[in-house]
Amino acid sequence: MQPDVIIVGAGLAGLSCARELSREGRQVLVLESSACVGGRVATEEVDGFRIDRGFQVYNDAYPEGHRQFDHHALSCGYFEPGALLSQQGRLRSLCDPWRQPFAALRSVCDGSIGLLDGLRTARLRSEAIHLFRSGALDPDVVTQEFEKSTMDELVERGFTESFIQTFFIPFFGGVFLERRLETASPVFLFNFAMFALGRACLPRGGMSALPHQMVNYLPQDTVKFNSCVSKAGPGWVRLHSGEEKKARCVVIATGGVAAGHLLPPPFGNTMAMRQDKSTRLIAFAAQQSPLNRPVLLVSAEKEGVIDNLSVPSDVVAGYAPQGQTLITISIRHDCDLHEQDLVERVRKEACVWFGPQPLSWRHLTTVDVRHALPDESPAARLKRPESPKLVDGLFVCGDHCRSASINGALKSGRLCAQQILAGD
Repeated sequence: MQPDVIIVGAGLAGLSCARELSREGRQVLVLESSACVGGRVATEEVDGFRIDRGFQVYNDAYPEGHRQFDHHALSCGYFEPGALLSQQGRLRSLCDPWRQPFAALRSVCDGSIGLLDGLRTARLRSEAIHLFRSGALDPDVVTQEFEKSTMDELVERGFTESFIQTFFIPFFGGVFLERRLETASPVFLFNFAMFALGRACLPRGGMSALPHQMVNYLPQDTVKFNSCVSKAGPGWVRLHSGEEKKARCVVIATGGVAAGHLLPPPFGNTMAMRQDKSTRLIAFAAQQSPLNRPVLLVSAEKEGVIDNLSVPSDVVAGYAPQGQTLITISIRHDCDLHEQDLVERVRKEACVWFGPQPLSWRHLTTVDVRHALPDESPAARLKRPESPKLVDGLFVCGDHCRSASINGALKSGRLCAQQILAGD
């Protein structure tokens, strides 16, 4: 039977689109080039350890998450609010003053955070939450004349260069995969509101639990794996095998670069122009945790290669075999060291924080993610498609069409499905 809609890609956007359409009784076929769902939100197993595809966390305040996930079934473990900051070889706590008021007060008193920067942060938090709750803050909306970078936003708000260097760049540089904070300010403000209202967490056993839960909502055999599409157009797709499949509508739910290769001009040409940011993650096995608490360590070391360090097995069960520890380290995007040199450099940097313990860490794997996040600078956001509908019978969705986040991918898929349904 010919499906009503063919969706190319079983990442979060594609699954979100498929679920919305299936809910309304449409026959959907999802073609996935790999052997699993999730796209970039994936987890692989190495020697009994569960390793996510790059540094990823889920935020339980995401509006689309509340709409589309069963949070209870995810069995999430939670990071402590705030973070550990490495600066000049020393580790100190960056506390959330609304959840850890006494610890935050100590940070002001000992000079770790200036009083004025603390007050500016309080105002930023209040305004970001108000904008989000009032509906005035939408990271998906691009307004050309008002777009500015995160760095410009922070400077205009009067934050000192020292505080930007020691808090915003280490923390949000890891979130955005870039340390110049060129990401557009609406994306920053939305993320700031999400961290203020919610908690960073990991599902039990890995981030792949998110797409696995979503595919369970779909009718059996909706997703066809190992089905690589080479070209697509209105109402048709061509597989690498040469086989053609037809439907009333086709949705391209891949990443932006892949979509650029699949779509006909001029749509493909435009999407191929938008750049993606890459990242690398190094995973180690250890006998004990260097942190012994569910906290994210972010680095403000100017000459370091480490962006952040986390111990997922401290956060939630299922990441490491019983009695062992999984340590994951995200590498700065501009580091070009080869793998063996990089592993040794990371161990050396970590020894400054933890003594000789990192020398005994066993290297499990290095995960290279070439297309980790779309560029979210103001100029790049102007290259987004204006609508999920490109022409009759051809649609597109993904986080490159909305904000570059789990929330953005889910929302893009849902809104794409709604536009298809509206045209029925």
